Amino acid sequence: MRLTDLLSGSSFRTSAKVAIGVLVLMCMGGTLFIWSATQALRDATEQQTLEEAVLLNDVYSAEGRKGLVTAIGTLSDLVNSQERVSAVFDENGFNLAGADLAMPNFIGVRDTTLQSVSAKGSAGRFVLSVQKFNDATLVVGRSLKGVDEMRDRMIAGLVVMTVLLTFGTLVLGLLASRESFAKLRLIEGVLARVARGESDARVPIMERKDRIDRISIQINANLDALSRLMDSMRATTTAIAHDLKSPLARVGLVLNDALDTIDAGGNPQPQVERALTETGALNEIIDTILRITRIRAGSPRKHMQLNDLGGLVENTIEFFAPLAQENGQTLEFLPGEAGKCLLLCDKNMVQQMLANLVGNAIVHGGPGVSIRVRLQDRAERLDLVVEDTGEGIPDAQRHEVFDLFKRIDSARSKPGSGLGLALVKAVADHHEAAIALSQTDPGSADHPGLQVTVSFPKRQIQQ
Repeated sequence: MRLTDLLSGSSFRTSAKVAIGVLVLMCMGGTLFIWSATQALRDATEQQTLEEAVLLNDVYSAEGRKGLVTAIGTLSDLVNSQERVSAVFDENGFNLAGADLAMPNFIGVRDTTLQSVSAKGSAGRFVLSVQKFNDATLVVGRSLKGVDEMRDRMIAGLVVMTVLLTFGTLVLGLLASRESFAKLRLIEGVLARVARGESDARVPIMERKDRIDRISIQINANLDALSRLMDSMRATTTAIAHDLKSPLARVGLVLNDALDTIDAGGNPQPQVERALTETGALNEIIDTILRITRIRAGSPRKHMQLNDLGGLVENTIEFFAPLAQENGQTLEFLPGEAGKCLLLCDKNMVQQMLANLVGNAIVHGGPGVSIRVRLQDRAERLDLVVEDTGEGIPDAQRHEVFDLFKRIDSARSKPGSGLGLALVKAVADHHEAAIALSQTDPGSADHPGLQVTVSFPKRQIQQ
């Protein structure tokens, strides 16, 4: 893993931006804090200087210049001249007592360096308070050395803390970039394996569940869906090849019979008509497969319109009633309490679904069965129920009947391609409807019947 790859990672770049932000904020905030703290300490030193000057002013007011000289002399003997200074001068600027200072050239309070006013060149910055009386000038000062040292310590601490925070942020960013890069390498490797045909390859998921892990989970979900799609495509291709092979073989046999009839001088019309019937059935199978494919691909939602579901059912019942009567079957529609329900749907798709369900019940239900189509209004959905009293479908085979070309054993002797319920499932999925199979009469052993329930969500229904 190259360092340039880690440095180019988004995690490190983000950390670098954060480090720059920390550096800028620490410089700005630290400068403001140090200035505020230094100013506060300086103001406190000035306040102490003024308080001492007030006390000495009181001494002058009470005892005059002589008392002030005495007080200054005593104070100079007691205090450290490196930290505090005081002096009194006569009206001619002669130093009468206190520190060996030349009389300042200002009146009031000022930060200054004693070296500029001291006869002996004493160093250091002081806060000086200079008061002029009738016959004397009072000078009181305190050193700013402590304030300057505190400021220097805070600056040094700020620099060290800024360097540590910046460096630490960059190191953490480098580690995060390394971890992210490792996960991305895993994803890259898995996708490369999938491209080579290893459809079972999946991205390992870490415990932390960060953003890359969430993306990895989604990638695995997409790979699962792709794997299922590929399996379904293989199964569909195999089923199509198998189920189309037989009609084509029959067409070939019929046409060969027609050629033999022609060679024998006979009339080949019966064989040609049988061939046309077989090719018509073959064409119908191909059309159904194309319809299922288009529905699964998803037709535009803009083609959907509000249609009366009850009206579609009535049209279907009217169309299949003669065939049901011919088979001695009872076919009826029970709208229930649903009333007139406007379903946002593709009319042709839903009509085809109804035709397949009712037609399937007529063909596979058997003679004399009762077939009912019902509408049931639920709290959050509308159920379309198509049920019969025939033999039904065994529980173990119900999950298979929606597959392409899937026909259960009891239906193989009857006409059909095994695509009817597959088309029903495709239409239901397109309309976000759930479909379920159950027995019409679970208590009957001989004729449990088949009940197909398609549940449309209420958001697609207006009553």
